[in-house]
Amino acid sequence: MAALFVIPAMLASPALAAPRYEATITRTTFGVPHVEAKDFGGLGFGAAYAQAQDNICLMADGYVSASGQRSRYFGPDGATVIGLVPAKNIDSDLYYATMQDIGVLRAGFAKTSKDSRALIAGWVAGYNRFLRDNRDKLPAGCAGQPWVREITRDDVLRSLNGFTMLAGSAMAAAKIAEAVPPAAEAATAAAKPVAAAPQFADDIRESMKLGSNGWAFGGDATTNGKGLVVGNPHFPWYGPNRFYQIHLTIPGKFDVAGAAITNQPYVGIGFNKDVAWTHTVDTAAHMTLFKLTLDPADPTAYIVDGKRVPMERREVTVAMKDGAPVVRTLFQSRYGPIVSMPGTDYAWTRQTAYALADANKGNVRSGEGYLAMARARNVGDIHAALTRYLHAPFLNTLAADRKGDALYADISPAANVSAERFAACGTMSPPTPGFLQRLYVLDGSRSACEWEKTPGTAAPGLLPASKMAAIYRRDYVQNSNDSYRWANIEAPIAELGPMMGPDFLLLPSMRTRSGLQEIRSVLKSGKFDIDVGIRTMLGNKNFAGDLVMPAVLKLCERPEAPKPACAALAKWDGKAELDSRGAMLFAIFWSKTERRANLWADAFDRSDVVGTPHTLAIDGDAGDALLADLAFAADTLTKMGIALDAPLGEVQFAERGEERIPISGSPAGVLNYTAALPVKGGFGVVHGASYVQSVSFDDKGPVAKAILTYSQSTDPASPHYADQTREFSKLALHPYPFSKEEIAAQAIGDPVTIRQ
Repeated sequence: MAALFVIPAMLASPALAAPRYEATITRTTFGVPHVEAKDFGGLGFGAAYAQAQDNICLMADGYVSASGQRSRYFGPDGATVIGLVPAKNIDSDLYYATMQDIGVLRAGFAKTSKDSRALIAGWVAGYNRFLRDNRDKLPAGCAGQPWVREITRDDVLRSLNGFTMLAGSAMAAAKIAEAVPPAAEAATAAAKPVAAAPQFADDIRESMKLGSNGWAFGGDATTNGKGLVVGNPHFPWYGPNRFYQIHLTIPGKFDVAGAAITNQPYVGIGFNKDVAWTHTVDTAAHMTLFKLTLDPADPTAYIVDGKRVPMERREVTVAMKDGAPVVRTLFQSRYGPIVSMPGTDYAWTRQTAYALADANKGNVRSGEGYLAMARARNVGDIHAALTRYLHAPFLNTLAADRKGDALYADISPAANVSAERFAACGTMSPPTPGFLQRLYVLDGSRSACEWEKTPGTAAPGLLPASKMAAIYRRDYVQNSNDSYRWANIEAPIAELGPMMGPDFLLLPSMRTRSGLQEIRSVLKSGKFDIDVGIRTMLGNKNFAGDLVMPAVLKLCERPEAPKPACAALAKWDGKAELDSRGAMLFAIFWSKTERRANLWADAFDRSDVVGTPHTLAIDGDAGDALLADLAFAADTLTKMGIALDAPLGEVQFAERGEERIPISGSPAGVLNYTAALPVKGGFGVVHGASYVQSVSFDDKGPVAKAILTYSQSTDPASPHYADQTREFSKLALHPYPFSKEEIAAQAIGDPVTIRQ
């Protein structure tokens, strides 16, 4: 964390002129900033300054991406991420150029409230003030770099809108950036059948396989009769989508704490004195494809209602770090940009092309919606904010209030396509084992197949909140990225339209089943409180292991079974704790096995969501395949020099400089989802639990425990670079101070006021 000094007011004329922006920052344990200001301009000013102290290099890098200048500073072939998808810099630059119209973003932002506009103006001023104060003492990761520059409001709008498209067009960014019309000589070849499986759809769904767990309990399920929210969003540990803990206060008017996404000035997951909420990634359709019928004489023109429509050509110039700028022509249709993946069913041929429509294109409503949620006094207010602004871009919302009411809602920007219209106009990609999402394709040759426009929605073509999922309960609601239907299996939500996810009939994930089992188990003999919620959410039980290990050990009796692997799994405790031996072996095995078709010997029964299916198919070829997967897992570890029965904490860790911090959890059917990639001597965590909170209420206000698993700062020189990560290694959450008294008790250093 860069040093913060008391900064005198910069007075332009009369000595007593009031500063335009002023904020006081108090840091508490683990470096969490509590920003207090008299207005929203000051609040944004202080929030940006505080976040820049901890993460200026990460923030500056994010603004380079959003402005489409990665190739200019880092070269065209350098690696980055767009949303959650790895990409080349030039693809990132081209994607942002084609998906973002700054005029549209400015116009949308002009319609937001005075408070929202002031918050952003203050944010820009605070970020730039930090740079002016600290230009000669930036962290080593970006010191002296030309890409660390002052920002404008446009940079912030691009960044905010870019995040909203994370579960939409961002997943196809490279396919947008690289889409080119077919050459004339390719006409014959293009008409031939291509890939049997729609690999493009598989790529999209791979990106959609995001994880989070969210639980909200009503007063009937808690020890104190008040609401309780337990949130564990699974997000990247590195890159532009990290969370940042922060508390924002305007005395007597506004008071909210929790976590914000990097480069965002508002709390996205958190709580105030009356309400707490969390998010999970949902299953609604935030984008669709439109299949275009092309003009036989011109693959850059398409037919709508029998009339020829030329594609819009956009000449985009991308500056290069070395060499002349690159000029590309990008193509747009009335529905959105052209997207292509040569060699698959989604290639741009002489006959057909595909256009992508993103429900979040132009969306700068998020700030307005989150300000409304921060002011909420009950879950009804949360519901009203979601309904009015349709701002939660790709997210379910789970909330509870001090009155003991709980809410689940999947109310987000989604394509407005009724069941009747989809039946007349649409197709979807086949389901793929292990994926819940499908890719929706509409007929682009008929205007009657466009997204429907319902008066009163936040933007044209969006599904109205009245047709989306919402349920109030006094017991519980939950979600682990599965269908809205399973929010409460005692009261399943009836089937909604296809854009809400027709896959609600498919098998729920292991995390969903595990969560429901754990909730039922606790409520069978007791009730939840903050600590029970934490222990249950982070319990590291392996639901998949409990189901399949009897069959796996039965297979291990075969003479051809890989005996060392079988011996290791026979001693495994069925958990993903730091001392669980064989847990990594099972994780690798299950990650390969879970997608197999016909995996189960019994069928899914919708009346028994938790209990079915429960038995692996092991006869004949099915058993041979499972043994091959187990052998593969064993071979993977052996080649890495890792014992098959190594304790998980020895081989799965967070790397912080030379320090390796043991991390529990697993991607294999464990609520404490942890994804790790191979590194020398083990597996480095890259994705999983991020901002974890458990929040309830007493008669005075919120009572919260939380942790930011990867810590507040990305600067290795900061004392807050790894402090919370070490605590998360112990699965230890800590009180999140909210009242003035709590903040004073946890304060580290004196409050500091900055002004300008």
